Amino acid sequence: MRKRLERAKKSEKLGSTDAVLMEEIRELKDVLTCPSCKVNRKDAILTKCFHVFCMKCLKTRYDTRQRKCPKCNAGFGANDFHRVYIG
Repeated sequence: MRKRLERAKKSEKLGSTDAVLMEEIRELKDVLTCPSCKVNRKDAILTKCFHVFCMKCLKTRYDTRQRKCPKCNAGFGANDFHRVYIG
């Protein structure tokens, strides 16, 4: 219900359904983009804190001995990050 109300408000502001849909697509892409590099899709999870990043960022942090979560600084080891598949 709340999302419908937000969409209605957006459509009044933007004026067209296409603009509202494009804004929603942009927001969803932002949700799926790695917060560390802001380029790749999220595809790996840290099991210590459950934050999600791209595997490339986590692997790079691990390989360069920066073994802390970019968001919360929780330490992690080789067995603490795993690939996930977000549809």
